[in-house]
Amino acid sequence: MKKPDVTVLIPSYNPGRFLKDAIESVFKQTYKEWQIVLVDDHSTDNSLLIIEEFLKDSRVTLLKNHSNLGQSKTQNRGLATIHTPYILKLDADDWLFPNTIEKMRKEIDQVSENVALIWGNKTDVYQDRDGNMLLEVPRIGGRSYNDRYEFMLSNDVPFPRFYRTTALKSVGGWPTDDPWEGRHMEDRRIDYLLIEHFEIHWMNEMLYNYRQHPNNATKKIALYNEVFEWLVQYTLKKWGDKYEPIFKTYCGWRQIAQLQPKKKGV
Repeated sequence: MKKPDVTVLIPSYNPGRFLKDAIESVFKQTYKEWQIVLVDDHSTDNSLLIIEEFLKDSRVTLLKNHSNLGQSKTQNRGLATIHTPYILKLDADDWLFPNTIEKMRKEIDQVSENVALIWGNKTDVYQDRDGNMLLEVPRIGGRSYNDRYEFMLSNDVPFPRFYRTTALKSVGGWPTDDPWEGRHMEDRRIDYLLIEHFEIHWMNEMLYNYRQHPNNATKKIALYNEVFEWLVQYTLKKWGDKYEPIFKTYCGWRQIAQLQPKKKGV
């Protein structure tokens, strides 16, 4: 077997039985040159027991946090151990299609070396509290970006996330210098950081299953909106303070409606 060139990074905190689905979806990949780095963020459920059966495979590495550090610090701990050219991030309660890595690995060979992140289409999977399937909704459509403001205005959140490791490390990994220490909206923040220096490429393929939990959105919406507005304001100032964001609300969630040019001297 060839040496792995793709690392599947799985940050994990209390995913319960769903973790097995995530890991097994990697083992079922048609592309075989992969390894897994799973970082457990001090889970209090049975996740570590689920992981044990997979540790018999030398391609699987487990890192355990001694306290709960949050998403960004957990992912950065994994990033520090990764030396493969590419990283695919997989949330511990989601799962891949069998040909996801094969398609994304092929795609990155065909795009500019300035592409830091590749994404595609996903299926939102709605389940009840017992994990029974209620509804599957394909989310098809996206685009590629090389302009930071166009990307911000799109309100796109890429899934899945196939990174060029050198690009990810060149920006220092996931930032943790916000008021929440990188615990929330880490994906969007790394997107804004990468688009400053690199391109984001979309491929029209169904690649990811995103699990929607009951009442998940309601619990997170207020915090999400607070973090989102902070992040947009912070990023625009970092980019030169040329625009003022005009926000809108869609189904309770804050989005960017437009970026209004600032008057000189304001």
